[in-house]
Amino acid sequence: MPQWVIASVFGTLALAAAWGIYSSLSTGITQGKYSTYEADREPFGFFMVVLGKFLVLFFCFAIVLHAVGLLAMNPITTIKQMFPWLPDRPRG
Repeated sequence: MPQWVIASVFGTLALAAAWGIYSSLSTGITQGKYSTYEADREPFGFFMVVLGKFLVLFFCFAIVLHAVGLLAMNPITTIKQMFPWLPDRPRG
């Protein structure tokens, strides 16, 4: 796959994650398909959801930096080395 495609797709995902973080922090409410967390009522659940969005944002940003050549290490390879029990390709 061309590097510009990878950078544009993961850049779009990073923008979506950043918008989700902004909207969650500005309203104090984060919603999912089955759950809603408010910063006042369930601060731990709210924090965990926002933390997950931050992790997605940082991962997408690392992929974009790698695709444009500003990051020497490959984030996917690093994750595979950190968690060797993960499968190399999907089952099916």
